[in-house]
Amino acid sequence: MALETLVTALACLSSTTLNSTENAAGKPLSVIMRNSAEPFLMPENETSSCPVSTLGALTARIQFMTDELQNLRKELDELQQLVEEFKTQPSAGIPVETRFLNQRPVILQNLPPVTPMDDIPRNCYDEKHGQVRIRIAPDMDPFFVSCDQKERDGGWLVIAYRYDGREDFNRDWVTYKAGFGALNTEFFIGLEKLHRLTNSEHHELLVIMKNQKGEERFAIYDHFSIGSESEKYLLYVLGTYRGDAGDSLRYHAGKKFTTYDQDNDDNGQNCARTHAGAWWYGRECVQSNLFGTYQPKFGHEIGYFKGILWKPFLPGPNGSLSYVRMLIRPIKKSP
Repeated sequence: MALETLVTALACLSSTTLNSTENAAGKPLSVIMRNSAEPFLMPENETSSCPVSTLGALTARIQFMTDELQNLRKELDELQQLVEEFKTQPSAGIPVETRFLNQRPVILQNLPPVTPMDDIPRNCYDEKHGQVRIRIAPDMDPFFVSCDQKERDGGWLVIAYRYDGREDFNRDWVTYKAGFGALNTEFFIGLEKLHRLTNSEHHELLVIMKNQKGEERFAIYDHFSIGSESEKYLLYVLGTYRGDAGDSLRYHAGKKFTTYDQDNDDNGQNCARTHAGAWWYGRECVQSNLFGTYQPKFGHEIGYFKGILWKPFLPGPNGSLSYVRMLIRPIKKSP
């Protein structure tokens, strides 16, 4: 899935015009910052699911995949060495079947039958509403998640939930990596699980939010994926937006995750310290911050952009959203 995402992003880049403010059709272009001084431009109103990320993010992804290939090559060499050693072992008393490979006999032991995969689900599709035990991949231990089968045709997995302020979201890097809170109250699923989930399949993201008056808004992105810890869990892919809350997450695409004890943003200061909460901060820190400080009572407003903010709906500098849920689900492929 990561390779598919990379190819999609590279195809997007190759079709983009640099050093221009309009494309051939005269559509306005939005600026996406990268590590160099020159911006990368793409259509602001692009209707495809072309991912938004920085060239720096792509470079990091390519390097990460290169390292993975080198590790696989090393493991393959070790496996080949074990095979050669096995060929030289005495076979007396062992039931064998002889086959020929490259004109050399290879001894195959009668191995026990392969254990079939367990029936633990990989996601929330076709599961009950509430807590469900899932396993993302065979090499991962199963864990419990909160499934939502009532919202927008169901199949959603809740990754963050805030509604009463009982959980402090101004946490350190290690805590955000592992996740915190209980599934039946306020919680965050954890960056490592979120990375593995969003790279196992093509996922979409749903954000539901309410202000202190009880007014509700939503935002949906048709592709959502974050990088690994070595990539600082950057917001690697963010697809096409739809909803009534405004596209406030777009600014944070391609940005690395920052906590008060690990500064990975482009700002001169640590944005997590400045705004009292971890997030995918950019040079100007905040266009949205769903992990900011919860405001328990209306009328006692939090200031200095430290609340739970979503700029088109609640821009700050004062106040805070009273309710937020972030949910993801795999995109079902057409038959």
